[in-house]
Amino acid sequence: MIPSILKTLALGVWLGSLIMLGYAVAGPIFQQSPSKTLAGAINGVILGRMNSIEWICALVALGSGIVLLALNWAGDNRTLRIAEVGMVCVSIVLLWFYSNRISGRMETLRQTIGDFDHPKQTKEYVEAKADFDDLHHLYTKLVGINMVLILGGFVFSMVTSRR
Repeated sequence: MIPSILKTLALGVWLGSLIMLGYAVAGPIFQQSPSKTLAGAINGVILGRMNSIEWICALVALGSGIVLLALNWAGDNRTLRIAEVGMVCVSIVLLWFYSNRISGRMETLRQTIGDFDHPKQTKEYVEAKADFDDLHHLYTKLVGINMVLILGGFVFSMVTSRR
């Protein structure tokens, strides 16, 4: 069934892209770049594009999940399908929060900080850097939670498609 394939594909791409970014992109950029400031700027551009991919995957997964739930409302897998759609909804809320609220604030702080390689001892710099670090940790935690939720949705998707 096409909605099932689309949903599974969207969840797989979403999860795979998060893993790829976390493991194969962000770390090497910061390790190989001559500057933290430059690495952060490059990573910020990549994160922006990554968030666009996440939104496409999220909307495809949600739409396909809702279609499958409606088509199989009286079926045996209704509870799993409801849980799956619920997990995608929670993932979308988290995605909105980290891709809009947190990323926007981090970009503003990045402009205030300016140079991550040569810290200043001004109050504004120190506060902005501390806020940036706190937001970065929160962003990372929320992405990690999203990865677990998407993995759960992916597993549910595989279970419901085999029944």
